[in-house]
Amino acid sequence: MSNFSEDDIRHAAEVREWIMKQISDKQEQVDRMSTILALIDNLLKQSSFKPASSIPSSSSLPSSVGLTSQISQKSSTDPQMIPGYSRNQRIGITGNGSPSVMRETTASAESQKQPRKDSCEEGEVQHKPLKRLKDDFLIANAEISQNSVEIIPAKGIALNINTPPFRSFFLNRILEGMKTKDAEKISQNQIDESTSLNYDVAEDDNGIIKRIVINNYRDKERLNEIFNTSTWVFTRMIEKSNRA
Repeated sequence: MSNFSEDDIRHAAEVREWIMKQISDKQEQVDRMSTILALIDNLLKQSSFKPASSIPSSSSLPSSVGLTSQISQKSSTDPQMIPGYSRNQRIGITGNGSPSVMRETTASAESQKQPRKDSCEEGEVQHKPLKRLKDDFLIANAEISQNSVEIIPAKGIALNINTPPFRSFFLNRILEGMKTKDAEKISQNQIDESTSLNYDVAEDDNGIIKRIVINNYRDKERLNEIFNTSTWVFTRMIEKSNRA
């Protein structure tokens, strides 16, 4: 006879579904990058068999537009999926025949030289929409500051705090799991207690979630996990509410 309760089995099934989704997303990214890598490897392989004297000067090399067109014909991968690619960049070839990503001299090129910030500066607030994966439906909005993140359900989205898997997965597994790891680091003097993660869920009289405030997330990896899991959990809550 199984030693696991029905709640344990249900929670395990929900976690498994979330993990499978993460694997699927990552696999899609790997497949895209593998396609790009194969094309680049093929280009380098062909170039490596040419003697130095036969390599044309930079003025006679194929234009970046031609190389971009060649990649587009061989693969259905969107060029914007190439790591480091943006709308004001183009694929080119360096003097030694190697592919490179070059910036176009557009009016917005100067702004692209500024490094992208991964974290907020003191007093700064960034905004991030949280959307359902299958149709980009807006579920919630996140306000990110240097030390905290506030997640607010979008207008018209009523999520009850008791609807699974909010408590069982998002609170008890994800956020409480982060708190447990922080407690271990505190005991090992790796972090100060004042910097450990804590959270608060504000709800109205009917148990509808108004906002979730998470303090001391501390790093981008944790922040991404919070966004990914909250979006998945909210999606599941909406599905359960619609079936009720």
